[in-house]
Amino acid sequence: MRRTLYVLCLMLALLTYGVQAYSQDNSTAKQFSVAGVVYDDTGEPCIGATVRVKNEPGTGTITDLDGKFAIKVKPGATLQFEYVGMETVQRTILKDEPSLSVKFKVAKTNAIDEVVVTGLVSQKKVSVVGAVSTINMDELRTPGTSLVNMIGGRMPGVITMQLSGEPGQNLSNFWVRGVSTFGAGASALVLIDGIEGSLNDIDVDDVESISILKDAAATAVYGVRGANGVVLVTTKRGSKEKIQVTARATVKLSHLNKLPEYLSSYDYARLANEARAMSGEADIYTPIQLDIIKNNLDPELYPNVNWIDEIIKRNSLQENYYASARGGGDVAQYFVSVGYRHEGAAYRQKENQFHQPLSYDQLTYRANINMNLTKRSELYFGVDGSISNYTTPGGKNTNQVWEDVLQLNPLMFPVTYADGTLPTYGQNDLISPFAALNYQGYRSSDNTRNMITLKFTHRFGGILKGLVGSVQAVNDRTSGFSERRFVRPDYYRATGRTSTGDLIKTLRSKQQDMFYSSDNESWRKYYMEAKLDYNTSIGAHNLGALLFYYMEDTKGSEWGNGDALGIAAIPKRRQNVSGRLSWGYNSTYFVDANFGYTGSDIFPKGERFGFFPSIAVGWAPTSYKWVQQHLPFVNFFKIRGSYGLAGNDQIADKDSRFPYLTIINNHAGTTWGYNGQGIVEKQTGADNLKWEVAKKLNVGIDANFFNDAIKLTVDFFRDTRDHIFQNRVTLPEYAGMVTYPKSNVGRMHSFGSDGNISYFHKISKDMNYTVRANYTWSQNIVDYFEENKLAYDYQSVTGMPYSVLRGYISEGLFKNEDDIRQSPDQTAAFGVVRPGDIKYRDVNGDGVINSDDRVPLSYGNNVPRVMFGIGGEFNYKDFTVSLLFKGNTGVNYYRVGMGHDAGWIPFYNGEMGNVLKMVNNPKNRWIPAWYSGDPSTENPNAMFPRLSYGSNTNNSQLSTFWKKNGSFLRFQELNFRYIFRHRKWLRAAGLSSLECDFVINNLFTIDSAKYFDPEQAWYNGAAYPIPTTYSLQMYFRF
Repeated sequence: MRRTLYVLCLMLALLTYGVQAYSQDNSTAKQFSVAGVVYDDTGEPCIGATVRVKNEPGTGTITDLDGKFAIKVKPGATLQFEYVGMETVQRTILKDEPSLSVKFKVAKTNAIDEVVVTGLVSQKKVSVVGAVSTINMDELRTPGTSLVNMIGGRMPGVITMQLSGEPGQNLSNFWVRGVSTFGAGASALVLIDGIEGSLNDIDVDDVESISILKDAAATAVYGVRGANGVVLVTTKRGSKEKIQVTARATVKLSHLNKLPEYLSSYDYARLANEARAMSGEADIYTPIQLDIIKNNLDPELYPNVNWIDEIIKRNSLQENYYASARGGGDVAQYFVSVGYRHEGAAYRQKENQFHQPLSYDQLTYRANINMNLTKRSELYFGVDGSISNYTTPGGKNTNQVWEDVLQLNPLMFPVTYADGTLPTYGQNDLISPFAALNYQGYRSSDNTRNMITLKFTHRFGGILKGLVGSVQAVNDRTSGFSERRFVRPDYYRATGRTSTGDLIKTLRSKQQDMFYSSDNESWRKYYMEAKLDYNTSIGAHNLGALLFYYMEDTKGSEWGNGDALGIAAIPKRRQNVSGRLSWGYNSTYFVDANFGYTGSDIFPKGERFGFFPSIAVGWAPTSYKWVQQHLPFVNFFKIRGSYGLAGNDQIADKDSRFPYLTIINNHAGTTWGYNGQGIVEKQTGADNLKWEVAKKLNVGIDANFFNDAIKLTVDFFRDTRDHIFQNRVTLPEYAGMVTYPKSNVGRMHSFGSDGNISYFHKISKDMNYTVRANYTWSQNIVDYFEENKLAYDYQSVTGMPYSVLRGYISEGLFKNEDDIRQSPDQTAAFGVVRPGDIKYRDVNGDGVINSDDRVPLSYGNNVPRVMFGIGGEFNYKDFTVSLLFKGNTGVNYYRVGMGHDAGWIPFYNGEMGNVLKMVNNPKNRWIPAWYSGDPSTENPNAMFPRLSYGSNTNNSQLSTFWKKNGSFLRFQELNFRYIFRHRKWLRAAGLSSLECDFVINNLFTIDSAKYFDPEQAWYNGAAYPIPTTYSLQMYFRF
């Protein structure tokens, strides 16, 4: 840790030194001497307040730790005092002022004057007519793994799902307004300072603002890239103030508290015998063996292993450090930062020469430097990047380790034999997750990203006043290096004991010396843009115009693996010309017209460019005097609407770079009985392929009531997709095609609503609280999906939600043999059925249960239809308590039928398959009376059907029997914060403030999953759980 802090401080000092030296201003002697103290509205001295001479660039100072300042000025000069959150104060100096006293007043802010980043421009909130979500960055000043995990439940229009809690894999998937297409990528575009990037590569304290663009009015200017929404992240810039240094240190305890519980060896063996009896088979464990197991008399042949306890230690530590410097003068301003985080996993890993502990480490850095070349010209230079390392086991990946926990019963083999050797089992020599984590070496993956940006901006004057032009160039490079050091020790299988009691072992796999392999990959992007932005006012009219051009060229070596000189090695290129015209009148009427004209080389000539226009209008009647007089409690009200088009070209992958080309491959063939080389169509091209088009309609309102105490935003939307990419399936056979081409035949639409509301109440001068809530609701319907002729309408994809899951409708459990005989036949499809097995509905009425009876069951792509968040904070002086609840609804999961059946289907593959502890409760499973001696055990509402040993095709079908509600409410965050200010010991330490946060994340959930985290319920325990974390975070501000 000491070395880490040293490196952080050294890097920050090197980044800061040159810029700070360049931006320092020197002042010449003045006639009058002025000294004094600056106070805030409470009478406390202001540390770091700016004192500058008006109209004299470069002349000024800042207050010290006691709020004091001293400066020399010319007679009649005006001193301007500035401080964040306070109204600017001006004093004219006509004589020496040895003890000037200045007191600030809190600045009065109007909610409608807030500035919102809406894409290529920034606008006042009153004039925004597009659907844009923003967030107060103070809400995100909390320990988190990444920005994408933080915004879930905090911002309307965003739906997130976190599927893993493991370091390096604990990032949420997210969608803007849900999923709106099935033929191309559905992910949103993330732009960091206008450049495509990842929310995982930026520290939250580098961020100035986040905006999410949701409708065509906001996204049309991005053309091809805007169809699925845009996330805009703007990073911090320098300021014309003395250097402000901020350091942050976070220590986090991660605790796994929601883990699956499996049977002990004795209960497993006892239920295995029951399962065998259900099929008329003999017991697998004799009474003597049961006694040995129960009393743990032979832990090598009959062990009792809890694999969760053997590989998980429940707790792990994580660290996060960050430092930044911000400042500058009239010539240059700078913001530089560096951050480091270490995430350790909670796996039990022994110290030996064969492994490194699983962990994720990341270093981030950033430098934003603005230099004023002239009064109107500015040069921006930016450098940012990240370096990360992810260490995992050298054999199986950790997802396979969790699958093994599902597969291995507690009796299969011990962790190690008594002599320390490692066991294996079965014909495939299955090894334990403990061995996979500790004795198979490791894989280390390093990823480096570095981006350099150069931007020139000029503000025109004279008759061109209001016109701003800029040119920007970016070089973005990413590289990855992965090395694997794999080793395999000796593995043995025990088969019994000798007459003297010695363990009989057979060597099944001999030790393999260290094997080394490595992989490299890299990609680079060249990006260039030019922009002209014009804004002016003529009376009550506000006019704006924008013209924007960009081009990008992206190439990755990973595309060229095995085909370095082929199609995969060709760069991906895009061009775009966008424009915008805006008009506003008297802060009442607003019109925005936008267009994007985008080209992509994915399409054939003649179809490469698409035109995507949009129009948006807004009306704010609160500007009328009549409304102000008769509805004084309505401070602001605006209704707005937009309609427009956006494009999507996310069609191709590395195996289908140009889908309009027909690609021929060599293939085996014969000519008159002789083998030889032939040719075959690998890909059939479609020369009429064109853009997928999104038609976006949005209607919304923004309103503030009771002196802005209540703020409300609600939007309703509909997104219609045409020309969706899909492989043709209905072409006639005489077309003679080996592979079917892609075509723009699919159609789909989505609709919904999102919004947020907040309430602020000031109890007293020192006490206030805020309550806020947000929601996102999104549904989709496939309007047309090309498919072969179907026997029944309910089998069609058309008319159903995208990725709908299909299965059988359960009619409960068979009561007895008569019930089986009188019901539709299930044996042809699933084999022999017995009382206690699941009974299915004959949907088509043909008397037979088969695949024709599978019907749509639920929305099936693990994306909830509704996500919401409820939170707020209470402030008393410098103490704050904040909390956040988040949840979702409109999502289901299936305990069986999704590929992770072990546990929910006990003994589903004989000896393979762990069994959940809840199965041991007789009330939870169907038991025939002839076995239990109690008719009440034939429970028709049992959680589990009758036990079976080995494959049970009937009971393992995806059906409503296993369907469960995946909705949940999570107590996501509880934060206690105290900020120390104006203390003598702070001033003695050179600090302006010290902020201490104690944060608990993921306190509890209310859900129906119960046994696993609800966001991971689809995996039935085969995933690293989302932990509860306890964090101590401290901000040191100098």
